[in-house]
Amino acid sequence: MTTQSILRAKQVAERLGISTAAIWYKVNPKSRHYDADFPQPFKISVNATGWLESEINSYIERLAAKRKGAQS
Repeated sequence: MTTQSILRAKQVAERLGISTAAIWYKVNPKSRHYDADFPQPFKISVNATGWLESEINSYIERLAAKRKGAQS
């Protein structure tokens, strides 16, 4: 069994270099900053939400691949 790490909003924001508010805008379909490609969070407990680290890493890799594709 593989262990998955869970990241909280602050950790995701630090990884992406954006604010925690921007993270919540990205996952809110009603926001003009909504990003359908951004990984969806899940409830860890009543007051805690998280993202799988592997999904955030994949998202960052997709962004980098788009950048590389645009430069070609």
